[in-house]
Amino acid sequence: MLFDRWQDTLSRFRHAPALFEGGRSLSFGDLAGRLAALPAAANTIIARGTPTDIVLAVLQAWRDGQAVLPLEASAPPPDLTTNLPAGTAHLKLTPGIEGKPRAVFFTADQIAADADRLVAAMNLRPGIPNLAAISLTHSYGFSSILLPLLLHGVPVHAVEVPFPKVMADAIDAHDAVVLPAVPSMWRAWHRAGFLRPERIALAVSAGAPLSLELEHAVFANGGLKLHNFYGASECGGISFDASDTPRTSAADLGTPLDGVAVTLDASGRFHIASSSVALGYQAARDGEVLGGGSFLTQDHGRIKGGHLLLDSSGAESINVAGRKIGPAKIEAALMATGLLEKARVFGVPSHDPERVEEITALVKLKSGTLDQLRQRMSGTLEGWEMPRHWMTPEDDALWQLSRADLKKRHR
Repeated sequence: MLFDRWQDTLSRFRHAPALFEGGRSLSFGDLAGRLAALPAAANTIIARGTPTDIVLAVLQAWRDGQAVLPLEASAPPPDLTTNLPAGTAHLKLTPGIEGKPRAVFFTADQIAADADRLVAAMNLRPGIPNLAAISLTHSYGFSSILLPLLLHGVPVHAVEVPFPKVMADAIDAHDAVVLPAVPSMWRAWHRAGFLRPERIALAVSAGAPLSLELEHAVFANGGLKLHNFYGASECGGISFDASDTPRTSAADLGTPLDGVAVTLDASGRFHIASSSVALGYQAARDGEVLGGGSFLTQDHGRIKGGHLLLDSSGAESINVAGRKIGPAKIEAALMATGLLEKARVFGVPSHDPERVEEITALVKLKSGTLDQLRQRMSGTLEGWEMPRHWMTPEDDALWQLSRADLKKRHR
């Protein structure tokens, strides 16, 4: 089904620009030509590398009837079950509590439904390219940038680094662009002063809470409205703020997308019902609801006047400027150094609202020093995964607290 959709896109836009990358442009026909040169795939395909590499890997998987897993270039391949659920066409990774990411499985229809919903809600069009400053391998970038390209003919301008000069040049290369990003990017770009509202047809913010301060500041400087977008890896897009003026509440997640039904369960968490909800998790845990068109989030909130209002997130993963990591992954890396008796990692709210959280490590040394521990960790974790705060408490009672309680204690 997905490859049929791509062939329809190709027939309509064969000679039109599809992908701008590295100072050159590839048409939809060029992508088809490169795809034809790729050998037949016999197993699940890992899509990684440059945006062109990722696009071609996805098309190769669709052509050959294989599942595809988009993955960051620096991420190690995960341990996947050899028997994927029937109908699996796409996999995403979410942080796992054991320190290893786990897969979420999707059918072709579920992936397409998410993309179709976002294209309609955001009015994405073939004549206005998406600027890809966010990763195409993350759920946000894949659904809102890569899939509109392949299923709807919306071109993509890949940005190698989201630096102000690079972004300004990319924007100036087109009459109008759509720009999806995360709050930390919007803050940096706003401070740099290059945002031109007359050239940005749509500005989308997702991946982390968007502060009112930033939203109002950007709007005041020329009238560019940041549209808050809320979703989850397990179900794709959930809600979107389509209003023309800044929100009055930072909790406002907008209204549910067409075809997405949101209710509250007994605990106050958002329950999602839609055609884009995944088949299920690899290694599902007790109490999780995912599958059969139904997903129970970890986010607590309210529904008022049709708008979703976020009160708190109960997810264990730590959100660092829109990128999420399971604390157990960092704990496992800490323990692997051999310098510790035990370790506990948790997130604490950042003073910078666009950073969201900062990683804190509670450690008990058995040898060496904190400096030696940090040095050993620097070669194991990405820079953004490194704890920003370190604690070596003598009070054993702290070790009995849950991560949630530690987080509350250190707000």
